Amino acid sequence: MAESLTLLIPVYNGGAFLARSLERAIEFLGSMDRRAELLVIDDGSTDETPRILSACRSDVLRVLRNERNRGKGHAVRRGLLEAKGELIVFTDADLTYPLENVQKMLEVLGSGADVAYGSRMHSESRYVVAPGFFEKLFTRHLMGRSFNLLTRALVLPGVRDTQAGLKGFRRPAARELAERMQLERFSFDLELLFIARQLGLDIRESPVLFVYNKERTTVRFARDAVSMLGDMLRVRWRGVSGAYHREINPDE
Repeated sequence: MAESLTLLIPVYNGGAFLARSLERAIEFLGSMDRRAELLVIDDGSTDETPRILSACRSDVLRVLRNERNRGKGHAVRRGLLEAKGELIVFTDADLTYPLENVQKMLEVLGSGADVAYGSRMHSESRYVVAPGFFEKLFTRHLMGRSFNLLTRALVLPGVRDTQAGLKGFRRPAARELAERMQLERFSFDLELLFIARQLGLDIRESPVLFVYNKERTTVRFARDAVSMLGDMLRVRWRGVSGAYHREINPDE
């Protein structure tokens, strides 16, 4: 029988789209020829998210809630530690990366990878762009490429896209990484991949279908980029100092 799967979805204040995403995810997992669970980590939502999750009735759904908002990195870390599947894939709650991408991730993991990361730079990746965002796409793409170049120079040479919200793991690798992660917000993705490389895990790229229908403001993008630059330097220092190679206490 095919290896079991945990589809991990972190969410914070997702009331506007969560019910639709849950319906799609449950239907998708039900169509698979493998045991599967949908693990949703509610990161302290203050909108309709808790009500929507409580109202959803499905045998595959499991919900964990943080009492306060801790950040996407913290939510993903908790999910990686709590997941029951032999394979784990996390994606964004609004399904910006449609669920058909999950099968690609499973194929990459099935080929022997410990970690698979969705890459918008892969030659087989495709964008679906809402008409109202055509004018912004070039600027966003240019800013994203610049950030990726900086990331490769400082932290992860050879990894072309750290920030796509779609990654997959074999469970032993997921636990090993989660126990060492320290960043709780924007930059957790690059830290996770950096640790994976430090531990000698097999990391492979996967193509994605990306639906481009929302945009952060330029101010927010710039502010986040400055914050992430600081995080890059912290990750780099922790790598040099050996912090990610510490012995793990199983009771932590």
